Amino acid sequence: MKFNFVGQDVEITDAIKGYIEKKFQRVERLLKGLLPEEVEVHVAIKKERAEFRVEVDMFVGQKGEKVHVWDADTDLYAAIDKVVDELEKKLVKDKEKIKAERREARKEKEQLKTAPATPPVRERPKVEEEELVVDKPLDVEDAIFELEENHLHFLPFIDIKNGELCILYKKKAGNYGVIRTGCKKS
Repeated sequence: MKFNFVGQDVEITDAIKGYIEKKFQRVERLLKGLLPEEVEVHVAIKKERAEFRVEVDMFVGQKGEKVHVWDADTDLYAAIDKVVDELEKKLVKDKEKIKAERREARKEKEQLKTAPATPPVRERPKVEEEELVVDKPLDVEDAIFELEENHLHFLPFIDIKNGELCILYKKKAGNYGVIRTGCKKS
């Protein structure tokens, strides 16, 4: 761990530095797997009125994730103890959170492995058959009139000119289209 000490209205002696570094040995066990140069600790000690305020910013890992804690007490060493306790609690909580997230991710991965490979079968819409009744042969103009009068989207009819089955439909632009099927009435 790299330490940076800052004192505001307080002289940080070697004894204070040694005490802080000794207390941080408790925290080191929570940082297994990290190299010493991957952990940087900034300790700021301020004298405010009748008490000492100790602030600790710990930058952990290659990304430099920041953990910030502070506490105050009339006794400097008691304030340091409180801050180290608070930091330890926060690191344990973060570690447990990471473990829980990993457990959850493992569970999801297992569920994906055990899930059936076939996708669920969706119900298809029902097809209702209706009879097509083409009463009499029509020309295109009569078929348009019939389509409009009955408010239909399409109208099958037999063309009066050639006896072929045709389908008249209304296009989105308001025009009409005719599909000639090539089927003749027998």
